Amino acid sequence: MNWVNVVMHFSDSTLPVGSYAHSFGLEGMCQMGVVKDEDSFATFLTRDVLHGLKSVDLPIALRAYRSVLAKDYDKLLHWDQLTNAMRPTSQLKTASSKIGKQMWRLYERTWREESKKNSGLAFSHYHAPAVLGALFAECGAPEECVLQVIIYQTYSAQVQATLKLLPVGPTRMQEVLKESVAIASRDLDEVSALADDALGSFNPIWDIAASRHERAAARLFIS
Repeated sequence: MNWVNVVMHFSDSTLPVGSYAHSFGLEGMCQMGVVKDEDSFATFLTRDVLHGLKSVDLPIALRAYRSVLAKDYDKLLHWDQLTNAMRPTSQLKTASSKIGKQMWRLYERTWREESKKNSGLAFSHYHAPAVLGALFAECGAPEECVLQVIIYQTYSAQVQATLKLLPVGPTRMQEVLKESVAIASRDLDEVSALADDALGSFNPIWDIAASRHERAAARLFIS
């Protein structure tokens, strides 16, 4: 298996995993007026989203990756379950789980080798960070690819949602995407060195926005 092809395939924004239906709390942030224009959106990416990436999604993906390399599938289940516990609202849990489950289904139908389908590798919730970590470990991709793909996918999904939510320019949004990915890609050694008891994100404004959005009278996205 050529891991480069797998990474390219699962980095593609056209991958039909349902992310287009979710704003991951961004619509709630727009409804509350926290995100209202290009500048506040850029701040949201490099402050709120980045904190969540570096304290939850990226370290969980690395732990899932290393668990699969070690064939410690019980530990993989643990990290998947912990990711579920760290999602603050029911719809954010559901979004991550549905997207991860669809990723794994696509992997099994496309690149996964037949000889690996009875390995014992399994998930409880199929959260996207755990799935990507396991998927890239199994296909032989380097560890850094896990981090870079999750960073790009996360920011790209937010940019696509913003184009539907705010009167922003698509060209400027691509500049914001590039700038945000560059910032998130710095100091990734800190992610690798993060201790287990340091995992977790606390962002009450984002959590409240996502919770309110679940019960909004009108909304464009599921979450």
